Amino acid sequence: VLAVAMHISLLLAVPKPCRNDCWTRSSCTQGWFSRLPCYFPLSSSVFSSFPIARKLKKLGNLKLQEEGEASSTTSPTEETAQKLTVSHIEGYECQPIFLNVLEAIEPGVVCAGHDNNQPDSFAALLSSLNELGERQLVHVVKWAKALPGFRNLHVDDQMAVIQYSWMGLMVFAMGWRSFTNVNSRMLYFAPDLVFNEYRMHKSRMYSQCVRMRHLSQEFGWLQITPQEFLCMKALLLFSIIPVDGLKNQKFFDELRMNYIKELDRIIACKRKNPTSCSRRFYQLTKLLDSVQPIARELHQFTFDLLIKSHMVSVDFPEMMAEIISVQVPKILSGKVKPIYFHTQ
Repeated sequence: VLAVAMHISLLLAVPKPCRNDCWTRSSCTQGWFSRLPCYFPLSSSVFSSFPIARKLKKLGNLKLQEEGEASSTTSPTEETAQKLTVSHIEGYECQPIFLNVLEAIEPGVVCAGHDNNQPDSFAALLSSLNELGERQLVHVVKWAKALPGFRNLHVDDQMAVIQYSWMGLMVFAMGWRSFTNVNSRMLYFAPDLVFNEYRMHKSRMYSQCVRMRHLSQEFGWLQITPQEFLCMKALLLFSIIPVDGLKNQKFFDELRMNYIKELDRIIACKRKNPTSCSRRFYQLTKLLDSVQPIARELHQFTFDLLIKSHMVSVDFPEMMAEIISVQVPKILSGKVKPIYFHTQ
């Protein structure tokens, strides 16, 4: 339990810069994840009680990419984001500051490192999916840190919402990529990992793939705009919590409500009729609710796969294995539940 908490705390931490070139040494208290840029100031004392347990294996290939992004100069958009809070913005128009921030911090394309020259096999496809999941998790944490208001959550709550929502976030984003890149005909996990019908069957998760493809098709049927997608994805981060609540549940509830209001404002930009706005809000929130059952099925699938991974020769990167083994059982056992907009 401590190990995975320390991994996520490392992703969230903002320690002082390390003077030594020692990112690969487990004894160093400065992780390369700490160099990820932060759009909101937060006292480093908050994180002082979270030492780094050990290096994160197999993620070194992302070091240069992340450091390059972190070392770039602060852009006007970043300066704006530092001052932004998720509250009502006077003179709100169809291009609010909030939406500009979401567009600026949206993660770029992440590749899985899959070798498409090798024959498709269950082990190869699932190992590549797991590797992709670990790589994307790095970007999810960086993205979450930059979301307005997120860094004001208690540090334990920051770790919790990421650990519980990552699957839903990745599914939702993959659905959007599939819609925009291949018109939802296939599952566009990454540029080098696209699932056609054959690969869906080969992965032994065909029913889950069909549900994910249906989710992707919903983007087209509902004509989801890029702005709606960005706000909905942000809201998904705040859509699953422990049954017993978070450390600061009141602040979380307020933050979630502000994101709901932002979605409502984005809807209202192009719809002056209140009835039309209400209908659209209903459609989008129903779509958000539909992500949770898919994520739960995938949680069960990945947990079962982790247990028998050695038997089927499927590789799990270290951080993914720890999150799945420690946090996913809480979701499957009912200790963590999604927040639905509509009665299920």
